[in-house]
Amino acid sequence: MSDKSPLFVSAMELLAHATELYTLGNERKYKFVILHLANAIELILKDRLIDKGVSIYIPKKPQTLGIWESFDQLANVGVNVPERPMIELLIDDRNTIQHRFGFPNAQTVYYYLEQVVTFFRRFLDNEYGVDLADVLKDHLSRENLSILGLAEQEVNEEAALDRLFALSPASAVLQAFNLIESCFLALIDLKPSARGRPVIPWQHPDFPHLLNDLANEGYISPESVGKFRLLLDTRNRAAHAAHFQGEESLPNWAEAMEVAKDLLRGLARAIQEDFAATRKERGKRSARPPMEEPEDSTDGDEGKD
Repeated sequence: MSDKSPLFVSAMELLAHATELYTLGNERKYKFVILHLANAIELILKDRLIDKGVSIYIPKKPQTLGIWESFDQLANVGVNVPERPMIELLIDDRNTIQHRFGFPNAQTVYYYLEQVVTFFRRFLDNEYGVDLADVLKDHLSRENLSILGLAEQEVNEEAALDRLFALSPASAVLQAFNLIESCFLALIDLKPSARGRPVIPWQHPDFPHLLNDLANEGYISPESVGKFRLLLDTRNRAAHAAHFQGEESLPNWAEAMEVAKDLLRGLARAIQEDFAATRKERGKRSARPPMEEPEDSTDGDEGKD
């Protein structure tokens, strides 16, 4: 397994160039981001086939395997790609852009960029034993790595969100909300759904109490408690922009971002100070003992004075 092969290096260069194009903030460049991301995935899948000793050339034809054949061949050698549904959607959009005239919006482009980065992080770790952030350090600046969520810890998270906000407020809100969700999952001991569905923190009955406790202990502002719904609604508009097209009112991206930043600061400190453990212990101390059933003194003489 080589992370120095021509296909591997080309895939990383395409991913890096896609990121650089996105950070230019030029909408007319966005379609090339989609093209690069799709091509990067195709190259890394073919590279893995070569590592497994599988030819990427179609017998008796001067062409290589397509994405669908690559999936099938990888499955045959035990390499599963759980991100396939997202990749199929990306490839479909890539083909539409290639053969027709069109410009994807910033939210769509950032969605794919984020999803493709997530895929590469897992795939490179599982299949190559290398870290995506380490590989991309040779291709991207620290600022661009931070936009992808791949920068080192000392890079200011808020600064990265501010840079992303300047490019696309909707994408920045989505990124911030993903970080917030991860923090809440770290603070709430949530049991998996009986049906195996993803756990959503803000749908948990304890969530409103957690927000209030965080505010009461000074981790977040009371205003952020009251505006969490605004942040959630704004995030939903960013994630499902197509459903809100044609509406006259626009989200207050800046206000939502300020709420997100306050939550991120407070949640980071709460995790660092092990707020979950102290909150749980406080809850045990304040819990009332279960009420005992009163003794039945009537001895079957109900209704008697």
